[in-house]
Amino acid sequence: MPQLVRDFLDSAEFYQQIKTICGINFFCGVPDSLLKDFCAYVTKNVPSSHHIITANEGSTVGLACGSYMATGQPSLVY
Repeated sequence: MPQLVRDFLDSAEFYQQIKTICGINFFCGVPDSLLKDFCAYVTKNVPSSHHIITANEGSTVGLACGSYMATGQPSLVY
């Protein structure tokens, strides 16, 4: 059986692009096995005040909406 190759975006490059192009600096979500590399990168490189891991998807959306209403800046929801 052939080995599967993980061919995803580079986490650092994606992070820099969304910060530069979209102005996103707040991240929240529920960790996922497909996004584990990106989640690990964000956890390592973003202050905990700007990266919140939530219990479920509903609270993630609520947190992102509240952040937008408070700051006027979009959030990245994963």
